[in-house]
Amino acid sequence: MTDRPDQPEPQHPSIPEPRRTDHTGAIQLGIVALRPLHLPDFVGGMFGALRRNAGALLGVSFGVSLAAELLRRLLLTLFVGDLPPLDTLSGKQLVWADFSPYLADLVITAATLGLFTLLLVAVVNVVVPRAVFGHTTSARHALGEAGPTLGRLIATAALLVVIFTALIAVAVLPVAAAGAGGILISIPALVGLVYLSIAFTFARAIAVVEGLGPSAALDRSRKLVHAVGWWRLAGITALVGFVLGLITVVVNTLFARISGDSVIGEILAVVLAGTFTGAVSLTIESLLYVDYRARSEGIDGLWLKAG
Repeated sequence: MTDRPDQPEPQHPSIPEPRRTDHTGAIQLGIVALRPLHLPDFVGGMFGALRRNAGALLGVSFGVSLAAELLRRLLLTLFVGDLPPLDTLSGKQLVWADFSPYLADLVITAATLGLFTLLLVAVVNVVVPRAVFGHTTSARHALGEAGPTLGRLIATAALLVVIFTALIAVAVLPVAAAGAGGILISIPALVGLVYLSIAFTFARAIAVVEGLGPSAALDRSRKLVHAVGWWRLAGITALVGFVLGLITVVVNTLFARISGDSVIGEILAVVLAGTFTGAVSLTIESLLYVDYRARSEGIDGLWLKAG
């Protein structure tokens, strides 16, 4: 048998070639290194995801924020009318009619923003796990992959709304009915509300990435959070919320001064702030899901899904 020159071994087609390593020596295929993540990793990964997938993340987030704000204003015009300034309520005995317009505004805002945000949730959880492994995703591809998950996502969100609404009712109604005596019932409900709001953080990502139904996604999220750490997730979530809240206040104040409190200025402020904060918060949430899943189960399952 004649000798043949050595041929290079073929690379596995489903595994991208490592492009670099980070300062710890861990392989980094995409926006974060394939190792347990820390706070700077989430920040760097978030900016990397937004930069490499701007159309899918920022573009869809802009469309979601604009559509939600325009629909909110349309519904308010049709069903509520102009909201009276808050300073007109001072110094008078308040009745239900004084509160009802603001409550309607709150409900309409939560409903419109929450419904449109589900599309962004689906897109982010298509884009970010792929970005971790070095893939870029166009807006068209992300929307195409996100579409079939919306049914599960809406059902999961509806179940979350039912659970949290019930807990809020249990926390508020005893105090309204019995005054200070109702606090003994309200406190456990408030504790449960805070606990579950963190424990169910990953339910929407799980509905998209893992394809689980509503109750299974909630249970899976709770177990995943406890496998790594409830307090860790609560701390990062609170920090991100605080920073993004400050950014929203600054943007709204800046546009109010520039536009002289015009309607166009208000819409621009809400849309631009919503575009940035929506994309940032959901991207970090998705990175936390990737991190928690990798810490508790390894990276293999996510690798196959992203590919």
